[in-house]
Amino acid sequence: MDVHIQRAGYESGEAVIEEIEFEVHPGEIVGMIGSNGAGKSTTIACLTGTIPWMRGTVDSGSYAYIPEQPIYYDYLTLAEHIALVTELTEIETSTRTNRLLQLFRLESVQHDYIASFSKGMKQKAMILLALIQEAEFLLVDEPFVGLDATTTIQLLRLLEEERRQGTGVLLVTHVLDTADRLCDRFVWIDNGRMLASGTKQEIRTSLQTAGESLFDMMEDVAMR
Repeated sequence: MDVHIQRAGYESGEAVIEEIEFEVHPGEIVGMIGSNGAGKSTTIACLTGTIPWMRGTVDSGSYAYIPEQPIYYDYLTLAEHIALVTELTEIETSTRTNRLLQLFRLESVQHDYIASFSKGMKQKAMILLALIQEAEFLLVDEPFVGLDATTTIQLLRLLEEERRQGTGVLLVTHVLDTADRLCDRFVWIDNGRMLASGTKQEIRTSLQTAGESLFDMMEDVAMR
């Protein structure tokens, strides 16, 4: 995934983000971090092609998207969503699908409407529908919202498994300790621009901070 965003926004000519460039390589997890309103969601909109206007290029190959807020058809069951995804992507994933249904304990509700699910179950369904696509890249936007501790651990293990299998993952999260432990590199967005990018050590050097953790670095930068 190769991203070069010169300017982008929601009203023509009015930029919300500018000069954001980064790459996600196969087999690595890149964490996108930054405060609320920094421009992370707008960047994701550029990657998914849902931004009203953008100057720049995004070369993403095949990707699957796990949105922050579940997106689904009200009058389709989980099983029908699965059938739709497999038909559109032309993949055979029965073994993988069954494994994920069991892992997330969704087997018994697969013939129910997703609209009737709890918030956590809806998020599990979004994760399942993305992972069964076996895409080259995963765009994961604040995936831990609404998940219980057990499912969070399961998701972390699945993301690590995807990395081992060669999938490139862009993880947007405000949970800094999780990003610190999981991610290989980082893209730090602040006020609509890329503040720093690279490994934790490269970011530490770039920002001239003595912070050991991402939390310490962010706190240091915020206090300047």
